[in-house]
Amino acid sequence: MAKEFKTIDELIKILESRGVKTDAATEGALERESYYAIVNGYKTPYLDTEAMRSAADDVYLEDTRFEWIYDLFLFDRELRAVTFKYLARAEALMRSAVAYAFSESHPNMDDYLDRSSFCRPNDYLVPKAFKGNKVALYGRNLNDLMDRLNSKLNVTHNTRSFIKHYVRKHGGVPLWVLANDLTFGNVIHFYQLMQERDRRRVCSIVAKCAKRQPKQGALTERRLLRSTNVLNHYRNICAHDERLYCATYDGEGYGMMLVRMRDLLPQEESEEMLGEIVELYDRYE
Repeated sequence: MAKEFKTIDELIKILESRGVKTDAATEGALERESYYAIVNGYKTPYLDTEAMRSAADDVYLEDTRFEWIYDLFLFDRELRAVTFKYLARAEALMRSAVAYAFSESHPNMDDYLDRSSFCRPNDYLVPKAFKGNKVALYGRNLNDLMDRLNSKLNVTHNTRSFIKHYVRKHGGVPLWVLANDLTFGNVIHFYQLMQERDRRRVCSIVAKCAKRQPKQGALTERRLLRSTNVLNHYRNICAHDERLYCATYDGEGYGMMLVRMRDLLPQEESEEMLGEIVELYDRYE
């Protein structure tokens, strides 16, 4: 059954009937951000799960204040902003490393449109836990990548201006230019399909730029795949304003995401990021 529209006053009364203490700022917050975004998104830590076993609606812990829920909402928004800033740097490094390593081995401008420039089915890079048909997955993903790359070169009114420029002036677009019109997910799929020697080159470039220390061990092809998949998931959460503070990806929470970030960021940038997060925690504590 569809939910009925509720006015701000009605929503405030619903909150109060469920045990939430509101104040003069509640109305403005709900008008600016919406009940759904604030309450439905961030109420969980304040719910009385025991009382809700015998209740038809939400029941909040005693003395819960709306401002606490709203503060968690605001904290998460700032956490997304900080996190996205550094994820964008990691994404940029991966994009640059993939384009450089591939172009170094395949210097012709349109080599990335040639299927023979990519790995064979049995060499396709998959996550360690993958149990499916690798050959079939390889075929689907290579076809998808080829379609996606070719579509970027089909100039329409939606084509990015720098792509139009290269197509019209040079008759094609080199990968190091085209890569800037690929999503993080596209770049990761491209990396998986690269020949083994090219993937190893990507790893060496990333490790060098991230100033990876010997004590961290070698940055393997599969390690980089796992880390970039985790980072891409969290990047999408930040980009789409989804709940971040309690998010997980395949069992890895925010803390583990920070560890993964060290695979693509120098130590000083990782420490800078951590410092901003600690300052944010202190401010909202």
